[in-house]
Amino acid sequence: MKLICTLPVRNEQWCLGLSARAVLQWCDELVIGLHACTDRSQEIALEIANEHPDRVTIMEFPETTWTEMAHRQALLETARMRGATHIVIVDADEVLSANLLNRIRVMVSQVPRSAVLQLPWLCLRGGIDRYHATGIWSQQNVSTAFMDAPELHWKAQGPEGYDFHHRYPMGRELMSWMPLGGPAPFSPAVANRGGLMHLQFVSGRRLRAKQALYKLTEVLRWPGREPVEQIDRRYNLAVYGSYDPPKDIDNDAVTATLRAVPGAWWDAYADLMKHLKPHETPWQEAECLRLIAEHGLKRFAGLDLFGIGESFHER
Repeated sequence: MKLICTLPVRNEQWCLGLSARAVLQWCDELVIGLHACTDRSQEIALEIANEHPDRVTIMEFPETTWTEMAHRQALLETARMRGATHIVIVDADEVLSANLLNRIRVMVSQVPRSAVLQLPWLCLRGGIDRYHATGIWSQQNVSTAFMDAPELHWKAQGPEGYDFHHRYPMGRELMSWMPLGGPAPFSPAVANRGGLMHLQFVSGRRLRAKQALYKLTEVLRWPGREPVEQIDRRYNLAVYGSYDPPKDIDNDAVTATLRAVPGAWWDAYADLMKHLKPHETPWQEAECLRLIAEHGLKRFAGLDLFGIGESFHER
């Protein structure tokens, strides 16, 4: 088995040094796709490539439009050229819980040809020491690896070319293979099984900016594909834990779902934690403001932008 990870990157200097090095602890090779990065992501990727000769391939996607499916397909094709038998799908803000490092390659090798390995998506929130143990964000599984086959691919969907959030490979029907089990009520046993840690929620500021940019982008790139209200509610879910803003700000339903992260999830990464800088200013804020300035706030009427762009109301 040759296990190659594909890692799409857009201005991820805050976490790339950790996540890419963590992947190389259990994958044979890593293919990094740098999309229009204006931060230190390229420099970090080159540092990692120098640390791991012949194990890291760096691709450049200079166009400013984020064409996610085309990027995933290009990364897949490069992994194939490198001789991959199995493909790992990890995003830059994800890290395998360290308690699985001694088991993950066996799990991937056992994935049926007709399936995709699904791991619990461990959503850490407000820092790296708490995660969602109950509620909607404790009930997620995430596509993580599959045995490659020529017909598997990614491409934009529908006549409008919708290009977001399709991590599952296309080409034929694949079942979900969950050796660690599916979503389950919180218990010590469930907590200790581990999974793929998602760092999207670690910084509230970055989370809000990222979800706001998703909303703006959907309205601009695929106008009329969905009602604005539907777009708004979908991305509210990450920020509020519900489709609509909470009516009582003193009753934090999100915080109530959190439990302490088991130490075993991070233990093997102690030397890498210096590369995680979650409180850096998120690049998405400036991009949101640029889009609002260019298109006008009225173009995005009906969207809750979590406070970003409020100064434009006076213009």
